[in-house]
Amino acid sequence: MKSLYKIISKKNLIIEILSADITTDEYTKLKYDEFHDKMFNRNYNLISDFRLCENNFDQKELQNMINTFKENKGKINRNKSALIFSDISVLKKLDLTGGNKNNSQKISYFTDIDDAENWVLK
Repeated sequence: MKSLYKIISKKNLIIEILSADITTDEYTKLKYDEFHDKMFNRNYNLISDFRLCENNFDQKELQNMINTFKENKGKINRNKSALIFSDISVLKKLDLTGGNKNNSQKISYFTDIDDAENWVLK
């Protein structure tokens, strides 16, 4: 499966599903394509699903993916972002701080896409 994103205008939502073999460069390209999609809106909330790829990365590679996510945080105005992992304990090994300090965006972590979507849409 190739990594993809889906923009759901009716829900003001973007969902990214990352493939098992995605690289940091491919994730950066996915973000570029997403930002240039004619349906993209800087105010839409985001769900990024890392479940397929999280076990294929060592800690450094996964941190690079999270860093790319954090770098893009300052380019948007959304209120909420949800990151999905199969094993939330993976997060204990990562630096999740940083990004744009002026951004009041809330970030939460989930193991289930339905829970993530329910939280984002509240």
